[in-house]
Amino acid sequence: MDLIVSGNPFAHSRDDAPARWLLDILWLVLASGEDTNGEYSVIEQFMPVGSGPPPHIHPFEDEAFYVMSGEMTAVIGGQEVVLGPGSLGHLPRNVVHEFKVTGTEVCHCLSYYTPAGFEQAILGCSRPAERRELPPPGLDAWDSTQVVRFFNNYWVAPANLPWAQQKWSRG
Repeated sequence: MDLIVSGNPFAHSRDDAPARWLLDILWLVLASGEDTNGEYSVIEQFMPVGSGPPPHIHPFEDEAFYVMSGEMTAVIGGQEVVLGPGSLGHLPRNVVHEFKVTGTEVCHCLSYYTPAGFEQAILGCSRPAERRELPPPGLDAWDSTQVVRFFNNYWVAPANLPWAQQKWSRG
C-alpha cells in the first residue's frame, strides 16, 4: 500500500469538489486530509431551515464554521449563540454542541476541521449528490444505517455516550 503524503499546493473549487448528500445537507469537500497532509479539512455546507444535528461531540478535532448566508442558532458548551452572515463559530474538541438552521433561508457556511479526518465520516456515510443542490427533504431517516453510522464513529459521537466526553490527548 502506498502512503499518501502531500504538502504540495492545491486549489479546488465547489465545481470540482466531491458533492455529497446526508441529513438534508449538501456537503462539498473542498480540502481533505489527503490534500493537506492531515493538517486540516474544509467542507462547504448548504443546510435548509430547520436542519441541524443533535447534541454531539468531536473527540479528536477542533471545528470552526464561518456563516456566509442564512442563520444558525448554536448551543456550544451550554451557551446559545446566533450566527448570521459574517459570523465565525469555534468549537474546541471535546465540547458538546448542537445547532439548528434558523431564519428564513438556507444556511451556507464553510466548516474547518483540524486535524483532518472528519471529512472521511462525511465521505463514508453519505451518498453522492445527484445534483449540486440540497437533497430531497427527508432523504435520510434519523434511524437509517448511514445516519446511525455517521453519529457513532471515531470522528463524531452523540454527547450522551460515556466515552464521548473523555478528554483525549492531542498527542
